Amino acid sequence: KGNLGDSLRNYRSMIGSSPAFVSFISKRFVYFFAIFLAAPVMPLFLVRTVKATDAQIGSINMVWTMVMLLGYFAWPRLSMKRGGRFVLLATTLGMASYPLLSALTPRVELIMIYAGIAGFFQAGLDLVFFDELMKTVPPSYSATFVSLAQSIQYLSAIIAPTVGTLLADSIGLGGALMVSAGLRVAGFLLFLVPEKKKEKTA
Repeated sequence: KGNLGDSLRNYRSMIGSSPAFVSFISKRFVYFFAIFLAAPVMPLFLVRTVKATDAQIGSINMVWTMVMLLGYFAWPRLSMKRGGRFVLLATTLGMASYPLLSALTPRVELIMIYAGIAGFFQAGLDLVFFDELMKTVPPSYSATFVSLAQSIQYLSAIIAPTVGTLLADSIGLGGALMVSAGLRVAGFLLFLVPEKKKEKTA
């Protein structure tokens, strides 16, 4: 028991000594929570509210995927020109448009456009999230820190969909999408505050 307690204390101390990492994964949790919250809601919204057919839903997913593939070529160039932080802020804000605009204008042809926009920003988010995370991770403990970050991401993937369905039952599918959009904007605002860099010791 003593060894386990010591290990836990050392682990907590190690994580606590990296405030930039703690800050970043906290913001990242909020953003992933917002994304996973909408995951079970959007398909139901397309079927029940938009009355989209199977073919239309397939087309929406196809547009998302095709534009996302194009985004994987565009965002690295933008990152080299403007920096990773620019990509992080642009994508976290841009991803809020999909649930927000879909809830406000529930029409299939418009949602296809919104899906394309979201696919483009999703590509940038995929590329930048891990890179920005690694900037806050001590190189000597990268495996430990990354495993914690991934565990927290999976935690949001477990909790958020349940919250999304509960919200859909209480405030409607469109309302749940609006909550997802609001949380994404909140995540963007959190990312506006830069992480504090650890002071170098002599």
